[in-house]
Amino acid sequence: MRRALVLLILATSVVGPAEADKKKPKDKVEAKVEAPPPPRTPGPDDAAVIAVLEKLAAAPDRASREAAIKELAPLAPRAIPAIGEWIVRPHKASLEERRAVLAAINAQVPDKTGKFKTPERTTAKERQADDDLDWLAKLVELPDMPGLGEVIADDAALRALAATNDISAAQPLFDAAFVEHTMIYRDECGRYLRKMEPYSIPVLTKESASKSYDRRRYATFQLERLDRQEPGKALAAAAGNEALTIAILDTYKATKIREAVHAVWTKVNDDAPRVRAAARAAFMDYITGPPPPPAPKKKLQLPGGKLTKKEKPLYLTYRELADNELRIAANELLHEDYPLDDPTSLSDYDTSEKAVKIDQPEVAKRLFEYYDTERAQKESAQWSAAKAKADAGDLATAVQMLDRLLAQNPQRGQREQMAAIYASWGKTLEEKQQWPDAAAAFSKAHGLDPKGANATHALAAHHFAMGKALEAQGKDGGPDFRKAVALEPDYAPSAADSSSSSIDAPGKRPVWMLYAAIVAAVLAMALFAVAMVRRRAV
Repeated sequence: MRRALVLLILATSVVGPAEADKKKPKDKVEAKVEAPPPPRTPGPDDAAVIAVLEKLAAAPDRASREAAIKELAPLAPRAIPAIGEWIVRPHKASLEERRAVLAAINAQVPDKTGKFKTPERTTAKERQADDDLDWLAKLVELPDMPGLGEVIADDAALRALAATNDISAAQPLFDAAFVEHTMIYRDECGRYLRKMEPYSIPVLTKESASKSYDRRRYATFQLERLDRQEPGKALAAAAGNEALTIAILDTYKATKIREAVHAVWTKVNDDAPRVRAAARAAFMDYITGPPPPPAPKKKLQLPGGKLTKKEKPLYLTYRELADNELRIAANELLHEDYPLDDPTSLSDYDTSEKAVKIDQPEVAKRLFEYYDTERAQKESAQWSAAKAKADAGDLATAVQMLDRLLAQNPQRGQREQMAAIYASWGKTLEEKQQWPDAAAAFSKAHGLDPKGANATHALAAHHFAMGKALEAQGKDGGPDFRKAVALEPDYAPSAADSSSSSIDAPGKRPVWMLYAAIVAAVLAMALFAVAMVRRRAV
């Protein structure tokens, strides 16, 4: 009995704590909470734009609403973040009240999950009519009803964002379509995202790769409506706008959209240096950044209905596509022999050629060097041709050639020599009294060599020519003349024209004016003395 009792006690002492540990709740792993971003520094026009929007939301009639809408337009470009924050504010009117306002104008409003009623097949004419739909025009015609003011103000804010044609305005416009209490404006958000194309392309492209299915589907739909989902077309839409092109390339760099590999490669030798740099950075990120997820595999169907013995990737990853771009370019430009790698081939047999690997960063570096060398040689030849024209005395043709060169590459070399040609051309135009063109030529000369030995003279000549151009238009050229004299006191044209009162420097008024003032003072004193004598005589 004693032995059995001891065993029972031991079993209790061992099992008890273990069972207790099982029942004891484990310490929760504290989630790492990221600190919220610091509050945005308000812009100088934020208070003004919020005041206008609040006034619009509370406006009692159509006239005051239309006046507030006009007041909002010029403020919007300088207060984009403030407008975006204001749209998604807590509303005074309930969601049901604002939904009823939109129902009154037959607007398409999504349900609580953000989905629209599936429309019947529409024609191109009907889709265009939908794009041309003007909510605001219908809203301001409605009789007063709960929530009307806030809906009008919200819609005006959405339109104001789109009208800025600013790349940054597309994000708050897109986000408003996914906030719970502004989701009812989703149709209008999409309409104005399309209206502000091409400036909405970077945001739509970024969101088309979002982890959120709803955001991804919505962004893709907008891109499809604009026919800008294909990267080549997206970049073509930004042609001529360097900042927008760079924004699209940066988006491709961030999202690693595989279909964009070829489009990015077409820009690595762009004429614009900043675009070229952005494209190269994006392409290098394709080949050196995080590895892409592997493509799904399955056995593919061969002609005759048979399946391949091995499972094949269903598509090339972005790195494999970039690899092939490098191979094609190296084969063509560097005269090397790199067979293309196609893991999706239907062949069940791997050849030795397909096993050839290349050092992607090294090949890319050599290709970029090839492009840069070729460009330098081309630009050198263009500069030599322009200089030859200038040396031969054909300054007009030389300047036209230089204008084209600088438009392609504003940062190119030979800037001092170019400045001298522009200055000579400005002098020629000055002699012909073609003042506006002379002012432009001297301005280019100064801009190309702002710290050179002749920079001050070029800037003085620019101001003098600008003053003469204003004078020819019947305007006051005095400020520019005085700037020319201040920059270069012995500037020859200014000295020659010093007889003109409009170019006299402060304190250098004509002497006759001084004499006239003295005579006037003497006469005044004499008259005063005569008056005093008469007064005493009386």
